[in-house]
Amino acid sequence: MKTKSLLIAANWKMNPLTLKEAQRITRSLELGINALRKKDFVEKVELVLCPPAIYLNALPGNRLWQYGAQNVHWEARGAYTGETALRMVEDSGAKYAILGHSERRKYFGETDETVNKKLLSLLNTSLKPIICVGETKEQRDKNETTKVIREQLKSIFKSVTVQNLSRITVAYEPVWAISSQGGGAAGVADDPNDVMGIIILIRKTLAEMYRSSMTEKIRIIYGGSVDLHNIDSFLEVDIIEGFLIGGASLSMFDFMPILRKAYVSRN
Repeated sequence: MKTKSLLIAANWKMNPLTLKEAQRITRSLELGINALRKKDFVEKVELVLCPPAIYLNALPGNRLWQYGAQNVHWEARGAYTGETALRMVEDSGAKYAILGHSERRKYFGETDETVNKKLLSLLNTSLKPIICVGETKEQRDKNETTKVIREQLKSIFKSVTVQNLSRITVAYEPVWAISSQGGGAAGVADDPNDVMGIIILIRKTLAEMYRSSMTEKIRIIYGGSVDLHNIDSFLEVDIIEGFLIGGASLSMFDFMPILRKAYVSRN
């Protein structure tokens, strides 16, 4: 029996376009989870919804899930037009924040160094980070995946103390597998066996960096075109501790079956 809960983070990206539609999604989600008639759902599946920041204060709270921000700034406050402060996210009641998503890197110039600055600032709050790492297709084709992942981890975790490791989730997010890459074309998920190898690499690298058993407390999840058609194969890999799900999380016809499968896999 698998007793450890799965973390499933739903990244809505720049969707939906109205608050009314966002509320419709959350209502449908609540009805769908309640229809499972499983009182221990929240013990088996830790669900985090990450809507656009403008909706964080407007969507209803619910015992079935928590909220997270898609991005934050490292400064506490100031003249940073368009940015969201950590305290704003905390005040909304959210518990998580995604850091370093590949779309932030591609379109807004984020780097490992800026992700590190955000992480260090976030760890001074009550929020929990979901840190994205992953290689591009070009890097993968050149067999540079191991080098890229190790360099990302060493830069992002710079000056992070061992005491904070248990709060951190790392999302392995191969850039080439994300549906937003390539002009909106559908992405192709990584092979579950390859993901298993990368998760082992991430654990090994962090263990080498910290020389502490506390690295085992870090949760490692997978993100990259996870959907209803491939979730079963990923759930079979025990060391995948959750998923960062994009487009599929916006359709209850796709997302509810994914949540149901995730719940069943923990029994």
